[in-house]
Amino acid sequence: METHEEQTSRRLENRYRPMGELIRGLFFILFGLFAVFGERMGVAHFNISQTTMNIAGAILLIYGLFRVYNGIRKLFFNRN
Repeated sequence: METHEEQTSRRLENRYRPMGELIRGLFFILFGLFAVFGERMGVAHFNISQTTMNIAGAILLIYGLFRVYNGIRKLFFNRN
């Protein structure tokens, strides 16, 4: 049988995990945008082709959007 302290700790852990997913998702989105637009804006110079950077940026953006969606879903719509 769980004590009240363990239940409270588990509830707090379950609230922080989706926030971590949101933050990670935002970082992936930012890295994806940097990969796509960094060279065009003159902020960075990559030693690989622009097509490869666009593909990598798109993958990072899609993964970031997935993380943000997952975090929002778990944080706001998963009522236990």
